[in-house]
Formats: sequence, structure tokens, C-alpha cells
Amino acid sequence: MNRFFLYLTLFSFVFGQGLEWPTSASRSFSSNFGENRGDHFHMGIDIKTNETTGYPVFAVDDGYISRIVSNFSGFGKALYLKTNSGETALYAHLKSFSPLLEKVWDLNKIKNKSYFVNSYFSKSEFPVKKGDIIGYSGNTGNSFGPHLHFEYRNSSDEPLNPLSSGFSLPDRVTPILKEIALTPLSQEASINASSITQSFPLFRDRNGIYLFPDTLSVFGEVGISIKMIDKREGASNRYQIYKAELWVDNQLSFSIQYDKIPYNQTARAITLLQPTLYRQNMGDYQNLYRISGQDKLSIHRSDNSGVMRLSPGLHSIEIRVWDVAGNQAVAKGMVAMAFPSKVKVEPIFRNEKVITFAISPKSGAFPIKEATLYSFTLYGYADQKLELVHQERVGKELHVTVAIENIKNRIIQFICKNTANSMATPVHWQEGVPLADMISLHPDLKISHTDFGVLLQIETGRFTEASVQLKLANDNTFKVYPVKQIQPNVYLSEVIPPKNFLDVKFIDVSFQKNGQTRDVRFASQFGVAEPNHTTRILSQDKNCAIITNKNTVYRSVAFWIERVKKSAPIQGGFQLSPVYQLQPYEIAFKDSFKVAIRYDKKYALHSKMAIYQYNQKEEEWTFLPTKNDRNKRVLSTSLRQCNAITVIQDLSSPVIGSSFPAKGGHYQAEDLDIIRIQIKDAISGIDGNEKTLSLKVNDKSVLFAYQPVKKEISYILPTLLTIGAHNITISATDRVGNTMTKTIPFLVVD
Repeated sequence: MNRFFLYLTLFSFVFGQGLEWPTSASRSFSSNFGENRGDHFHMGIDIKTNETTGYPVFAVDDGYISRIVSNFSGFGKALYLKTNSGETALYAHLKSFSPLLEKVWDLNKIKNKSYFVNSYFSKSEFPVKKGDIIGYSGNTGNSFGPHLHFEYRNSSDEPLNPLSSGFSLPDRVTPILKEIALTPLSQEASINASSITQSFPLFRDRNGIYLFPDTLSVFGEVGISIKMIDKREGASNRYQIYKAELWVDNQLSFSIQYDKIPYNQTARAITLLQPTLYRQNMGDYQNLYRISGQDKLSIHRSDNSGVMRLSPGLHSIEIRVWDVAGNQAVAKGMVAMAFPSKVKVEPIFRNEKVITFAISPKSGAFPIKEATLYSFTLYGYADQKLELVHQERVGKELHVTVAIENIKNRIIQFICKNTANSMATPVHWQEGVPLADMISLHPDLKISHTDFGVLLQIETGRFTEASVQLKLANDNTFKVYPVKQIQPNVYLSEVIPPKNFLDVKFIDVSFQKNGQTRDVRFASQFGVAEPNHTTRILSQDKNCAIITNKNTVYRSVAFWIERVKKSAPIQGGFQLSPVYQLQPYEIAFKDSFKVAIRYDKKYALHSKMAIYQYNQKEEEWTFLPTKNDRNKRVLSTSLRQCNAITVIQDLSSPVIGSSFPAKGGHYQAEDLDIIRIQIKDAISGIDGNEKTLSLKVNDKSVLFAYQPVKKEISYILPTLLTIGAHNITISATDRVGNTMTKTIPFLVVD
């Protein structure tokens, strides 16, 4: 194979006597190794090619071309280089191979009568030297724009981090640490007296150290997650960090390092992210812990789980983060392991301008050291943080004074901490606020599932002084659970073990005041999935089911199905079932589960029906491969996450969005070297394979390429067309069988 010495001298990037940079396009990349995409890891680096195609790609080392592939999805047109030292370099989304390989590829297409090629070669067939041009960058396959996806794998075909495996680049920018999140990981655990995951901003001091906003109060088993990014000079992209460590009391508690990720671990990517915050679109918080039952991955560099089980008292926390160039960022803070506390609040002085409250410990012997006051409106909306006119310690009490004008027609929330740094359950006080009677309350119930249990949250809508209780019930029995008031109109249960929801049909919210009781009932059908067991969960109307397998869950999980009253609109299709929100929405599962929807008998003879799920990120309904049991009138599919699903009938055929040549167009032969046709399908979409797409030029079938992101068919004409009339015929079939065939006539003129 010829070498282009002058070209390489001017444009290629050579790393001394080591490995060659894969392309002359740039040293910049948009995505790096290990980037977490929820359902998989990014296994290489995406090198920028200046938003265009055709840049040479080079052999990174001496070796041979071991494989070439081409398809409509995934890597598109790609080649594999096996180095003499045993590693494999993968170049994906290429426009073309080197001339010799391009001819071999063409011969394989003709032989197979297919654009899909997957050819392997021996060591002696296509040897290359470091720096040889072996192909050209492109935008084929599942690519969102021109770039070179480059992977570097070891002798076991496990992807390595290229930037730590011989392709290092200079970088002086340290990682950026944004927020931390603390998650309760046991039933009794709490963060600042709350059972829910809480996030806190980090503040950078003059020395560049990121600091916790305050000493955080924890109890029980707790995990820390961190929201962080890496940056590089001259790039606006955000990158995955390389290494992170959690140190507790100067002892290494957890460590991750992105050097290698085997392909069989990529489906575990979701376990690296804090699930509740990720599913609520709050951002990617990377877990610095691994809960029981979750697999240890190659990036986990310590046997320690990172789950904090602390003794009473203060503990130092340090998080150390590195990028692949060795730039380090550090976050520090303190947590206090303390038993949850309670306080009582009483007004002890007032005049026309101010009011003073005495805050005293209700349980425990530790004095109150600080308090923060917030005002809320009648309907429970946070109004403002109150400025304290004065505060002082009096024995174990803390006396705080605020302006009278700030409490008028407001509910005041007291957030207090004692000298043991234990955060107390919030206390609420009001004077003159109209109270809702029990009859006028219209409570709402929200259910969330943590890794270790279920939380029930009651929102009353109006402030009430009635006591509130929760009951889990079926037709014969019930069990009462206490709740705590976390905001004026919001009450939260303790963490309830998933097993307690077995056979539960109703959740009752009970209001009690002055000897009177009012119960509000919420009907819900629960089921509990266990490892190594299968289970079936039905919706309340019996028409939707979740069926778990033996590997679906890591631990006990309560499932339920909500029938959605108001959902995202469906564009173009016909909705043939209610929308069902599968729950628990926040949990990451070990394996898939089956879902089924029974459709009405009036649709028994209908065709082209399928189950669709709502993609919250893209804000659209997406097709799911669906089986139809017509005898039982049941559609079924598989999922790995609990999303909203419904049945949609798609009767619309694909359409042509644009084409070159266009219908009736006149072109000179030299201007017509490629055919491009965009195919659109608004509902089920197109799989994009040679069974669902076809192209003919002058009534002769040709082997074309398809780009699924652009939804574009392309075909490079091997020779110039003759002067005169010509036509192209395109056929496309969507995922439910709707077919479009269209002929586009055009002229080639002198």
C-alpha cells in the first residue's frame, strides 16, 4: 500500500515512536471513553472532522486489516486493524476504505448481492504500516453527524480507553465538580431528617477546593453520588471523567477508573448513575457506591462498596476526581452521623414589629444550635427564606426573632439542627391562616420507589391541623404507617419494605381531628418481584400486565401500573388503549421484563397495531417490537425500564421528504454523481434494512446505503448517466407493514 510521506509530514499527528493519531481531521473529540448513555457506555472516542467527510484515517500501528463491515445501522461502514502487538483498532462511520479495500468491498457486495458486508482477512492479505491511509472519515451508520468513532481494544477484544492507552493528548483543564447527592440506602436511613435522595451544590474556594454547603446530617446506610464533568481547552463539549475516589475519614471507600469496559458490561451503565435523579432529568450523578446485588464492573477499582455505615459523630468526606491527563479536582466536607431529632416551637414574645420563638429539643439531650425559617403560602408554595432579626442560645433552647410583617398570612417552617449536627424533622407554625376542614381537602398521593423501599407522599393542597395517617389495605386487613410533615401541605411516609405491598389493593389516607375521621381511598394493584422468581402484576382494569423473569430485579421490588388520565398527544396514529404508566419509574433493573396490553374486541380484526412507549427525552412516542396474540387479543413486548405505554395503530405509509434528483428535474451528467432520497415515517418508523427498503435506477435494482439518523438513502453512480430520460424507483416499508413505492422521473441534458 502506498505511503503519502509529504501528506503525513504536513498533516498527521505522530506520537513519537508510539501510536499514530487515527486521523488528520483534528485532535478534538466530541465524546470520550466511558460516557454513560443510560443504556450503554460509549466505548471509544468520537473525533471531530470539522462537520464534513473525507479526511484520511491512518493505521495507528503496524499490523493488518482483519475485517471490514458495512450496514445501515451501528458502525455503518467500518474497518478493523489488528496490530502486531495484538490490539485491535476500530474505525467506524467511514465514507470509504482505501482504494484497494474499496474494490474488495465492492466485490463482496456483488458476491453477496447485498450492501451488508462482513468480511474477515488473514494476516498476510492486507498488511499495513503505521501511518498508512486505510480509509476516509464519513457519516455512515447510526451517526448524528460527520465524525470518526475510534475504538482501541486489547487482545481479548475488550475496549480500552484510547487516551490512556497510547493516544494521550495535552490538557490543562481540571474537571468541574458541580453537585453531590446523598441517597438513603437502608429502611431507617435519612439525609437531613428526610428519607428521600437530596442534592447539594458544591462551592469552590480560593484554593480551588470544592466544599460542601454545610455539615450534612445522615443516619443509617448512605451513598454519595457526584455530578461532575470534564472540559478541554477550546471545546464546549462535556466529557466523562477518568477516575474518581471516595475517601471517608482518610480511608479509601470507593474507586472507579475508566481504563477498560468489556462489551458484556455495557448494559450495566445505568447502575453507575443515581437512578431517581437520572429518571427525573435532574442530570447524571455518578454513584460512588455499589449496592448489594449489583455486579462489580471492570471500572470498579476497589472491593469496598462505598456504602457508608458510620459511627455516631462527625466524619470527613473527600472526593478526588481526575481526568485522563492527570488534572485533579477535590471536594471536601463533613457529615454527622446522628440519630434523628425532633423539636418543638413556641412563641414567647411579640409586639407590633417582631415575634420571638423558643425552639427546644423534643427528644434527645443536645441543645439546638441553629435554625432556618421559610415562609409558605396558604397553598403550600415556598415564599421566602426569612431574615432573622435576632437569635441567641438560652440553655438548650434557641430563641429566634423575625419581623411580624413576614409571618402575616403565612405558614412558617422551622428547619433546625442541634449541637450533634442532627437535623430535626421540620416543624410548622401558623397564625391567622385559614385552615381547610377535612371535607374540603382533596389529597393527592404520589408513590416513589428507592433502592431499599417505597415512599408514599401525600399532598393535601391546603394547610390543615388534622393528623394524617396512611393505611395499606386489601379487602380484609390493613396496616397503619405514620407520616411526617415535610412541608405545610406535604406528608411523607417512612420507607416501607416492598414485601409489605404484597396483596395490597388500596392505600387509604386518614385525616383525624377532634374525634372525627375522614378516609380517602386510592385503589392500586401491587405485585412484588423477587430475584430468582417470576411474577405477574395487573393493572386495576386487568388489561395491562407486567411479567418479570428470574433475573429482572436485583432485590425485592414492588410493581404497580397506573392508568394515566392525561398524557402526551399522539401525532398521526390512532390510540387504541389507555396510556399505562408502568411503575416503579426510578428503579434500574438487572434484566428486561415483559409487558402486555389486552385490546378491545372491537379491534380484533384490526391490523398494524403495536405497543409504543413514551420517550421523555425526545418527547415522542416510539415503536416497540410487538407480538400479537389474536386469539387472546393481547399485544406483548419487552422493556428494561418502566415507561408510559399504549397501543397505537399506524395506517400511514412512509413518504419521500426530499430527493436528488427531484421529480421532473433537468441535470447535466457531471452534476449527477450520487442519488439521495430522504424517507420519512411519522409513527412506527423504518427499521432500515434491505427487506424494508429498495432502490432501482432505470428499473434495475442497485445496492444502496441508508443513514438511519438522517433517514436518507444514497447511491453513488458508478458511471455518468447518458443524455435522456431516466427514473429512480424507491420502495419503503415501515415497522408495521405500511408500504410506499414511488417513481421519480428526471432528465439528463446536454
